[in-house]
Amino acid sequence: MLDLAIVGGTVIDGTGSGRRQADVGVRDGRVVAIGQLDEQAAKTVDADGLVVAPGFIDPHTHFDAAVSWDVSLTPSPLHGVTTVLAGNCGFTIAPLSDAAAEYVCQMLSVVEGMPLDALQAGCDWVGRSFKEYIEGLDNRLAINAGFSVGHSTLRRMVMGEAAVGEKATDDQIAMMAALAHQALDEGALGFTTSIGDAHNDATGRPVPSRFATRDEMVTMASTVRDHPGTSIGITPPMGAFSAETMDLLTSMSVGGD
Repeated sequence: MLDLAIVGGTVIDGTGSGRRQADVGVRDGRVVAIGQLDEQAAKTVDADGLVVAPGFIDPHTHFDAAVSWDVSLTPSPLHGVTTVLAGNCGFTIAPLSDAAAEYVCQMLSVVEGMPLDALQAGCDWVGRSFKEYIEGLDNRLAINAGFSVGHSTLRRMVMGEAAVGEKATDDQIAMMAALAHQALDEGALGFTTSIGDAHNDATGRPVPSRFATRDEMVTMASTVRDHPGTSIGITPPMGAFSAETMDLLTSMSVGGD
C-alpha cells in the first residue's frame, strides 16, 4: 500500500519534458509511481487543477543567521522551496572566532539588510567551527539547507582590523585557505566571495574580500579542488565585466594561472 497518493494533478517533473496529467504515489518518503496508480493509499490528496512538481532549490539565500530563530526559513516553503543554499557572497557565520564575531554581525546587518538588534538577539555569536554550526542545526530545520564558507569572514578571522584596507601576506592567505579546507572537510558546500561594488561593511568601507589580491582570490578558490562536489560562488562588480574581471573569474574557475 502507498503512504500517499496525489491524484488528478498536472505533473511537471523538472526534466524538461512536457506537463502531463498523472497521479503520483509515495511510499516511505519517496515517489515510487507516476501515472495511473494501481495501489491503494493510506492518504489521498485531490490535486485537480493544481500542479504537482518537485520542490524548488533556491541557490542564493542569506539564511545563515536566520536559521537560529526561524526553523521554517519562511517565506521560502510558501513558494514551494524545499532546499536553500546559504553562505553566499562571502558573508558567513561559521567558522567564526570570538574576536571576529562583532564585526561579522555588524557587517551582516548592512549587507543583508537585517536589523542589528534582531541579529544580536536571535543568533549565537560565540565563536565556533563549521562542524559545530552544522551540528547545532541537525533535525531542526523544516526544509533542506546547505552552507558555504565565506571569504570576508575568514579574512576578518585571520587579519583582524587589517582585513579592511590591507593586502594579506602569504602566511595569512595560507591560514585562510587552511580554515576553508577545514570547513569543506566538515561539510561546507563551497567557497564564496565578493568583489561587488555595493558590498560595504557597517562603517561604509568595502567588505574584507574586496581588498583581496588576484593571487589571494585564486588561492582561496582553488581550495574547492580538493573537495569533490563543492563549488565557487562570487559576486562580481555591477555592469559589464572588464577584461580584468573575466581573467580573474577564469583563473578562479580553473584553480590557477
